[in-house]
Parts: sequence; C-alpha cells; structure tokens
Amino acid sequence: MKAKIIFCALAIAMLLCACQAEEQPESTYSPSPVPEQTAAVEPSAPSQSESVPSKQLPSAPPVCEVEFTQTDSFPRPFEDELLLDEERGLLLSTEQALYDYDTMWLLLEENFPYLEAIKAEMGIDWRKVKAEYRLKLKNQAIDGYISQEDFFNTFSHCIGEFQSVGHLFLVDQQSILNSLRNFDGELFKRIVDLLDNPKTERFYAYLWQCSLDTGGSSGGAAKREVETVSIEDLHITTEKVKAGYVGDGIPYVRIASFGGWPETMHDMLADFFSDIANEEHLIIDIRGNSGGSNEWMVGIVPFLEPSTLEYNMYWGAKSGSLNLALNPSIIENHANLTRYADDSWQEDFPYIRLESLDGIDLHLKSTLTFEKDCTQKYFSGKIWVLIDKYCYSATDAFTCFCKETGFATLVGSTTSGNGKGASPLFMVLPYSGLIVRYEPYLTFNSDGTCNGIRGTLPDIVPEEGKFALETCLQVIQDEK
Repeated sequence: MKAKIIFCALAIAMLLCACQAEEQPESTYSPSPVPEQTAAVEPSAPSQSESVPSKQLPSAPPVCEVEFTQTDSFPRPFEDELLLDEERGLLLSTEQALYDYDTMWLLLEENFPYLEAIKAEMGIDWRKVKAEYRLKLKNQAIDGYISQEDFFNTFSHCIGEFQSVGHLFLVDQQSILNSLRNFDGELFKRIVDLLDNPKTERFYAYLWQCSLDTGGSSGGAAKREVETVSIEDLHITTEKVKAGYVGDGIPYVRIASFGGWPETMHDMLADFFSDIANEEHLIIDIRGNSGGSNEWMVGIVPFLEPSTLEYNMYWGAKSGSLNLALNPSIIENHANLTRYADDSWQEDFPYIRLESLDGIDLHLKSTLTFEKDCTQKYFSGKIWVLIDKYCYSATDAFTCFCKETGFATLVGSTTSGNGKGASPLFMVLPYSGLIVRYEPYLTFNSDGTCNGIRGTLPDIVPEEGKFALETCLQVIQDEK
C-alpha cells in the first residue's frame, strides 16, 4: 500500500534525510570529539615515495595567496600532496593549516546562518572562539609543520564549542558518502561529487589508520535513563519499529530511528493503524531517536491525519558562495518553496523578530502538503508522542510538526531541535580535505525562539521522578 504525500524534491530533502542516520547525540548538543563512523574505513597504505624522515623535513611549501572561493578549485580541495613523515605521520605546514582554518571561518561566516543566533541565545561569541583556536592551531607547529592529529583535534574542539547547533560537525567521508548515495536529486549529486575526492580520501585514510594504530575510539556513550516498557500483543517487531499495546490496552508504537526502514514498514504501519481504528488513544514513542529521514511523512502522517493538511515553515538563509555552488536553486521559487522578494514574509511569520536575522538575506517559505490515505479506515483518536532530549534532526522535525499543527500532544522533555530546516550541506577544506557539515537554514519555533538552539518544548512535562510513558498513561486514565 502506498501512502499519498505531496511535496517537491527539495521538500523531500528537507527533513535532513541523507545525513542523520549517523547521528547519535548522547546529550543535548554534545558532538563526538572524533568523526562518527559505523564501520572502519579501510586505510590506503601510503607509498614509500611519499614518506620523508623527520630529520629531513623540507622547507614548508608556499600557500595560495587568494581566498579559496576565488580559486578554480573551489569548492573541491586543492590537488597537491600532503607530506607524510615516517615518525610524525601526515603533516600540514603551518601556513596550510592556517589557510584551511581561515577558509572554514570564511565559509561559515558567508553561509552558516547560526553564528549570531548562537551568540545572542547561548552567549557563545564566535569571534572569540575563532581567535582563540587560531592561536591554538598555530602553537601546535613544530619545525613549521602541524601533525594531522593536532590539526584534527584543534578543529574538532573548535567546532565543538557550538554544541552541535545547526548540524555543525566534523564528519567522516565514507559514512556520509554511503548515506548520500542512496538518494537521488541534483543537490545530492553535487554533494557526492564534492566529498568524493582523492585529497579527502587520503586524509581520512591516514586519520583512521592513526586511530587504529593507537587504539583510539570515539569514547563511551553517556548512560541514558531508560523507562522499562512492556509491549504486549506485538503486531510489528523490527529493529527500528515495534508496535503493540501498553498499559491498560493502549495502542503503542516505538520508533527507535527514522532511518533504515525496510520497504515493507509503511504497509505494516498502515495495517496496524487500521487494526486500531476504533481505539481512542495511540502513543508514539520516539524517545532516544536521533534522526534518520522523512519516513514519518510517508509512514505515519498520511494514515493518521483526518484531512489534507498544509504545513508552512520559515527558512532564513545566506546567499553565500558555497550555498549557491551546492544548491543554486536556493534563490529560485519551486512548487513548495517560495522566496520572498520583499518584507511580506513578516505577515506569514510575525513571531520571528528582526533582530534574530542578522546577516540573513534570503527569506523562504517551505510548504509541505499531506493528503490523507483514504484506501481504508485508520485510527482517528487522540495521538500522544513521547519525546526527550535525544530527539534531534529528522525526529525533531516530526516533533515540530506535531506541536505546530496539533497533530499530537507531546509528553516528556525538550528535544535537541534542528528539525525544521533542510538537508545539511558540506564544505571540504582546501589543503587537508577535512569535511565540515553545516545547516544552511535558520529556523524558528512558533514562540520566536531558534529551533536549532532551543529545541521543541513538550506540552506535558512529567513530574520529577516520573517517566514520560508513565505520565502519559496516567493522563489517559484521568481522561476516561
């Protein structure tokens, strides 16, 4: 059975579909200090001709004298070889490392719309961070060179200051490519072309070889406080989705991830929602779900929404060189994306304060239209969605939809946000090939706060010492 849903290719991309399956934030805004990867990257063995003994390091090569955005190579990295030392590993000259650092900040300032919002709402002064870590990077140099380990760690700690807001992470090449290649569309093709280059492949091969040699890892996961859930009469039992009944016979769906669903999942959910058509309540538990793709758009909403529904969101963006290079359609109108040519966007989104839009020169309205699947009778009672601080990205997108349309009542704790924008974009730094991911759209909650910073608030907060499901079941009992 196919659920019907209307939106354009850009809207399909919107829910962060390609890039979230690898994210598993263990606390609100806590990026990993090393790249995330689900499987080890096979490092390519460096040839002996590339190696240079430490005592014979050559003079540092000159660096490009113009900004990266003005070179013929942009947005792909330079093709020159990095130096491999037999004792210190992969090296960048001090000038190469600083050029990459300055390039990252140039691209962030031109394309990443969250810097001023982070300063205003979180008190993190990005200019101070920029100056502090540039000095730290420069001080890592020995004999005019900076090791890959020191280079990477300095960048990682610098980016980590912004606590994952706006999908700002360092990411691994192969895990991202493996995810992106599953999606069609010109945007994804351009991103794959950018990321799939020899410089980046070489950089990450040596990086992961160093990690394997030293026994490095991403560290232990933070312990989560988990509520014990006993699901009876299971209708669906897969790794990502389980459906059955909890408490006093309340229909319940547990969704661990919105990524990697089997092809049959939509049909299985449709059957379950049909089986419970005469029930009064339905609980959807997405706690601990850190993202995935747009599965909720096609596997949940069309079966449960009683009528055709239009959902509008504001996107604020910058017409920076990288945004335009990767997504030139950002400045064009589409079937479900409107670019405002004047200040009329304020009429549609009056809750957004002008002072929150420093540097924003593109004001966009993204529209999703959901059409109910009418092939059979589905559940039409009251929907409850359980959330927590681990709900991020595509999962937070579902949470925002529930709250702003009245689709469901949210029970639990505030999410980690970053769900109302589009698929993150990427920069590849010119000398190292290091990949930085970022969110190109600044988004807001209906109370005017920044969604990427504040997350989504629940409608019902459990009392101290009580869990979300326990609270939800009690509220349902009180309504009877």
